[in-house]
Amino acid sequence: MAAALVVGDEAPNFDLASTEDVVLMLRDEVPRMAVLLYFFDGDGDRVRADLKNLARGQRKLKEAGAAILGISPAKIDALKALQRDLHLEFPLLRDDRDFSSQYGVEAASEDEPSPPALYLVNRDQKVLWRACPVTAIESSLSEIDGALKALPSSTMNYPKTVVNSVVNWWVNKVRSPRAA
Repeated sequence: MAAALVVGDEAPNFDLASTEDVVLMLRDEVPRMAVLLYFFDGDGDRVRADLKNLARGQRKLKEAGAAILGISPAKIDALKALQRDLHLEFPLLRDDRDFSSQYGVEAASEDEPSPPALYLVNRDQKVLWRACPVTAIESSLSEIDGALKALPSSTMNYPKTVVNSVVNWWVNKVRSPRAA
């Protein structure tokens, strides 16, 4: 197992099957928004409570520019059942090739599942925040919200011509019905 990633490290890419019947790749998700990765093993009370808390915080995270991905070694059918049981509106991914070890997430033993871990990855695919292992989702969500607020605008690196074109389009679109 690799050492746990720290803030500023490049987050390893992955391509994992999801409960939405597609393969999701980290490098395809992060250009649009930051991604909160929740690594978990099993579906015990702790994991269920964490997933419910993440679901409750999903709207606020989305408003702050972040998406949630749950990652587990469980089979897709079990993950779909968990997603359905908890009414989760974010995908769960099957870590069938142990990508979690590249993040430094502790492997499960025969007696006990691995402790959950959280990683917030920014649009540059760098670790912005982490809790490995995570202690409490509720307090983590407030810390994550603070880290997201510190991110620059997603349009900061757009060329000025692109930004000006979008602003020009928006202004003219808004004004055209009034002018008529």
